[in-house]
Amino acid sequence: MTNVPAAESGVAISPSEVGAIASEVQQLIKAGDHDTAWERLSFLHPADMGAILLAMPRHSRDALLQVMSPDTVAWMLHQMNPLQASRVAARLGSRMISGVLDQVHPRVALNALMRLRPNQAREVAESLEQAIPDTDIFAHPAGTAGALMARAFPVANINGTVSDAQNGLRDLADSHYEFNRVYLVDDQGQLEGQATVVNLALQPPQTPLRTIAEPVVATVGVDTPAAECARLRRHYGVVQLPVVSDGELTGVIPLEFLLSAVVEEDTRQMLNVGGVAGDSREHTLVSAIKTRLPWLTVNLGTTFLAAAAISLFESTLVQVVILAAFLPVVAGQGGIGGTQTLTMIVRSLALGEFIGVSAFRLLAREALLGLLHGVWFGLLVGVIGLLWTRNPRLEMVLPLAMVGNMVIAGVSGASVPLFLRRIGVDPAVASAVVVTTFTDVFGFLLFLGIATAMLGLLT
Repeated sequence: MTNVPAAESGVAISPSEVGAIASEVQQLIKAGDHDTAWERLSFLHPADMGAILLAMPRHSRDALLQVMSPDTVAWMLHQMNPLQASRVAARLGSRMISGVLDQVHPRVALNALMRLRPNQAREVAESLEQAIPDTDIFAHPAGTAGALMARAFPVANINGTVSDAQNGLRDLADSHYEFNRVYLVDDQGQLEGQATVVNLALQPPQTPLRTIAEPVVATVGVDTPAAECARLRRHYGVVQLPVVSDGELTGVIPLEFLLSAVVEEDTRQMLNVGGVAGDSREHTLVSAIKTRLPWLTVNLGTTFLAAAAISLFESTLVQVVILAAFLPVVAGQGGIGGTQTLTMIVRSLALGEFIGVSAFRLLAREALLGLLHGVWFGLLVGVIGLLWTRNPRLEMVLPLAMVGNMVIAGVSGASVPLFLRRIGVDPAVASAVVVTTFTDVFGFLLFLGIATAMLGLLT
C-alpha cells in the first residue's frame, strides 16, 4: 500500500492542468495500471486529488482507492478545506469512509471526521469499531454553530501577561486549526476580549493582557444557525467566531469553517432560486428526482394558468394567426426580466442590504427600470416584426405589450420576494415560480387583450 505523500508535495496548479491529469489518470486506470495512476496523483495538493476523485466514475474511483492506504485517504480528507472534504466524503459514501477510518489511528480518524458534514461525521463515528476520542463534538445538530466550532482554542486569563497567552498558543501546537486570535476570559471563564497573534508577538512578554485587549465584535450560541454565522462573517468580516453559553466561552469557529458556512449558504440560496435545493452531482438519481420533481410539478400547474389566459382569446388568434408566433417573445422576455430582478432582490435580502430602504422606492425603481427596458425592447421587436410581417398595424400591438410586461416583470420580481419574506416564507424557495407565472399570464393578457381591442385595425 502507498504511504502518505510527502509534506512538501502539492504545489498549486491551474484547473486546465487538473483536467489534463484527470484524463491521464483515467487512461491509466482503463489500462489497468493503477499504481502508476496513483503515482501521478500522489504529488498533487489534496484539493486537486479530491477534485479528480469527484470527477471519476465509480469503478475508476474504487480501483484507485484500492492502491491508496487508509492513512492516505484520511490524510487527504484532513488536508482539504471542509467544504470539499465533505463533498468527497459524500461521493465515497459513509460505508467506505468507515472502513478507511477503522484502520487508522483514532486521532487521525478524528481529524478526518472533523472535515465532514456533521450528519455524516456522526453516522461514521457511530459505525466505527474502534473508539474515537471527543466524539461529543458531533452532538450538536448540523447547520448550527455548535457543529462548526472547535473545542480546543487559544485562551488566556485577562489578568495575565502576554507570556501567558503565548504559552497557551504553544499548547495548541498540534492543533489542525489555524487560530489568529487569543480569547481573554475572567476567572469565571466569561469572555472579556481578544488579542491578535500578531499583537502578542510584538509585545514584551510581561505586558499585561488587559492593556492590549480588543473588544469582541460578535458572538454566537451553540444553537445559532450556520446561516447567521455566515452573515456575521460577510457583514463584519470576522475571521473567527466565539461560541458562548451564558457569557462563558465554550468554543471557537475557525475561519475555514466560517468560509465553508458562507459558501454553503450562498449555494443554498442559489439552488433555492432554481428550485433544486438539496440536489447536487453527489446525490443519487432518486434523490435528484425527489428534489426537482415537486417544483417541476408546481411549474406545470402554473403553465396551465398561462394556457387558460391564451384560451380566452381563441377567436382573436383564429382571425390573426400570426399573433401566436409572437407569444413566446412577450412571455420569454418578461420571464427573463423578472428573474433578473428576483435574483438581485433575493441576494440583497440575504446580505441584509435593504435595511432602511423603502419598499415603495424599491418598487418604483424597478418599475422605472422595467419601463426603460420595455421601451427599448418594444422598439426592437417592433422593427423586427415589421420586417417579418410587413404589417405596420400589427407592430403597434407588440411594442405596447412588451413595455407593459417588462414593467410587470420588474414590479413582480421585486414585490414577490418582499411579500414572501413578510409572511415568513423563504423568498429563495418560491419566488421564481410565482414571478414567471405573473410575467407569462399578464404578458399574454396584455398582448392578446391589446390585439383584441385593435382587432378591427389588424384585420
